[in-house]
Amino acid sequence: MIYQKQDKLIKGLAKYYGQDLFDYLEALEKETDEIHEPLPCTKIKKVYSTELITPNFKGLLMDFVYEMVDDSYIHYEHYSGNLTHGNLTHTGRYDMELHEETGKPINTIIISTGNPNKSETECWIGKVNKYTPIRIIFLKKYPGDQRLKNVKIKIENNKKLTAFDILDLIFIPFLNTTKNSEEIVKEICGYVSKITKITTKQTKILTWGLWLTTEIFIKNPETLEKVRTMSILKGQSINEKLHNREIELRQEGKQEGIKEGIKEGKQEGIQEGIQEEKTNMKNTIKTLENEGKTSDEILKTLKTTF
Repeated sequence: MIYQKQDKLIKGLAKYYGQDLFDYLEALEKETDEIHEPLPCTKIKKVYSTELITPNFKGLLMDFVYEMVDDSYIHYEHYSGNLTHGNLTHTGRYDMELHEETGKPINTIIISTGNPNKSETECWIGKVNKYTPIRIIFLKKYPGDQRLKNVKIKIENNKKLTAFDILDLIFIPFLNTTKNSEEIVKEICGYVSKITKITTKQTKILTWGLWLTTEIFIKNPETLEKVRTMSILKGQSINEKLHNREIELRQEGKQEGIKEGIKEGKQEGIQEGIQEEKTNMKNTIKTLENEGKTSDEILKTLKTTF
């Protein structure tokens, strides 16, 4: 479930705040001394469909793909653990299928929250064939303490926050910090109540991002609820903000003609959910059913997770 929440966080940011996320990750890498191969293009034209149908009719669901203004493609894949040979061959298969479908250059970037020293970064297939992504971003390689200090100073001095500041508040718990991630998340949520200059878009990103990061890193349910309730953002707690945002998203989903939803008989009302949540919802429902959960328990979990 933790992997699913990390995956949901990255995919959501990629879809709704694509250029901001892309630029943030680029800026993050430039702050290190590492030399990276430059990307051929850094401007996104649109988000490309991440579902491919292979010749044997087996569906492949990539994490997210950008079609760039130069007609090349950037394929991002996220892994929460240490990278393995299997992860790389899995990603390489996506690249081959996408290239076959589009006929265009595919540049793959892997985002990993695993340990860079215990991960594989290239995949040999035989003696001469090697698959290597154009870039691997190990979030644990980037220092988070100074970034947290910088955004804290801006908040305390009532400075206007940038898109990068908002993404820092979401990503810093995944970076390399001297404190453990749970303490960092609690600290960040404490700063949220002091934010005075924030746009509506930033509020939506931060509310949704902190909802997931708190659930990923805070294990005690009582502590989780307390942190969320005390995190006040523009007059409302994270709990209240997210509830209101869920209502907005469901209405947006209706207006866009989302009709299919989850299979009939699972839970009434879930059918009007957002298209991108369907796969995660189905997997969650299946897992809970296998665990013997009742319909009420499943519905309660869906309401608090999605």
